[in-house]
Amino acid sequence: MKKDQTQKLVYMALYVVLYIVLKWVGNLIPFLQMPNGGSIELELIAVFIASYHLGWQRGAGVALLSWLMTWILGFPMWIYYPMQTVLDYVGPLVACGLASLLWPFKNTGKAGAVAMGILLAAGAFFGIVNSYGRIMPAFIAGGVLAIGTFIFVYWYLSEKKRFGIVIAMFLKYFLQVLSGVYYWMPEGEYPGSPASWAFSLSYNLWYNLVTLIACIFVVPVLIERLKKASVKFVA
Repeated sequence: MKKDQTQKLVYMALYVVLYIVLKWVGNLIPFLQMPNGGSIELELIAVFIASYHLGWQRGAGVALLSWLMTWILGFPMWIYYPMQTVLDYVGPLVACGLASLLWPFKNTGKAGAVAMGILLAAGAFFGIVNSYGRIMPAFIAGGVLAIGTFIFVYWYLSEKKRFGIVIAMFLKYFLQVLSGVYYWMPEGEYPGSPASWAFSLSYNLWYNLVTLIACIFVVPVLIERLKKASVKFVA
């Protein structure tokens, strides 16, 4: 038992190191960075794998330790208020560490996959329309995104993929949108204004979406490879 606990602590340390290395590499690539904070976060791959490998409790622990270490090491962060720090950094990372807990669709049938696909597709459509206003390009973009979302969700659930990654990224996006609405408003706007919501929804969407796409394809592949190498996964 003691040996098993020690082994898990070693794995946690390795995932934290992997997170730091991936974040450092990502910071060296300019096109991964957003102009006013936020980035395409390849380092989340380490957190997601930790969650499925070691369980959601240790996954959340890896997430917290990863943020703490990057803060101590002086990685660029926009930190001004305690709640803003939670919404921008700590909360989103912990949400990703909980991915193995956020997987309630293991036995979803085709009907459930269709229903979930329709729900998320509708959210994608109205999110785009409300972000950019009721103009024809927004309706077209929203329609394309909605169709793509439905096809993806239906396939992902039907194939019994690790949907907890999607839910965790949605929670991450939601928390960062709240931070944008109440702490990073457009100039001349007040916290919670419609313009603040529109700006935050659109600004935080794209880098989170690209991060999600990268993680949902890379993480399951790496997990399967690790399992073939006789690494035991909790979830």
